[in-house]
Amino acid sequence: MNLKEKLQELAIERQNLTVALYEVSGAMKILEQQILEAEPVSTPPSDTKALNQESKAVSSKSKA
Repeated sequence: MNLKEKLQELAIERQNLTVALYEVSGAMKILEQQILEAEPVSTPPSDTKALNQESKAVSSKSKA
């Protein structure tokens, strides 16, 4: 195989790999979007929830 043929072969391989890269990148974006849509609405951590309940308890005692 001479150099011109090898160069042509490598150019075709590069083109095929570029197409594959775009396909994989697109698939990853689709999966990322599906994951984001499937995640439940974020809830505050339990520590924050406990602090909010304590604040409510303190404010209700001060009103009484």
